[in-house]
Amino acid sequence: MHLFSSDATRGRARALFLLPVIAVLAPCSTWAQQGPPQPVKWSVALEPAAGQAAAGGALVAVVTAAIGEGWHVYAPDESNVGPRPVTLTIVTNPVFSAAGTFDAPEPEREMDPAFDQITASYTEKAAFRLPVAVAAEAPAGPHALEIDVSFQACDGNICLPAKAVRVSAIVTVTR
Repeated sequence: MHLFSSDATRGRARALFLLPVIAVLAPCSTWAQQGPPQPVKWSVALEPAAGQAAAGGALVAVVTAAIGEGWHVYAPDESNVGPRPVTLTIVTNPVFSAAGTFDAPEPEREMDPAFDQITASYTEKAAFRLPVAVAAEAPAGPHALEIDVSFQACDGNICLPAKAVRVSAIVTVTR
């Protein structure tokens, strides 16, 4: 009986020791399950808004970044070494292709202590206009226009790893 109570005492001591360790690691476990913060939400809208385009015609994909408070993404004209600028690429398919380079709003330019240089970036919201050509031989009907967006988000203290997301919209091709 003395042995059993000794094992029980050791078990309680071990539990008391592990409790603070678990309390410290629990937030890390939650973060690992949820992943790093995702401060930028991307969406795409079409012009014309009806989402229709004639075969051989064109349309504009408006790709918008909703940027969380305190965060920013880097402008596509960013030529300095360091931050990853926003890039837009139409996913290769037989129906859609880029009809030129995308237009970007005028960025804010300021000294970025994280990179020790002046950088061009966006906060809160930025909309990029990507001209899209529709192949002349595209069959009539709905087709998925998919766009890969690459970017890097920073908050003045940390920069998240560069990331790529895919946004998509349905375009109805007419003849």
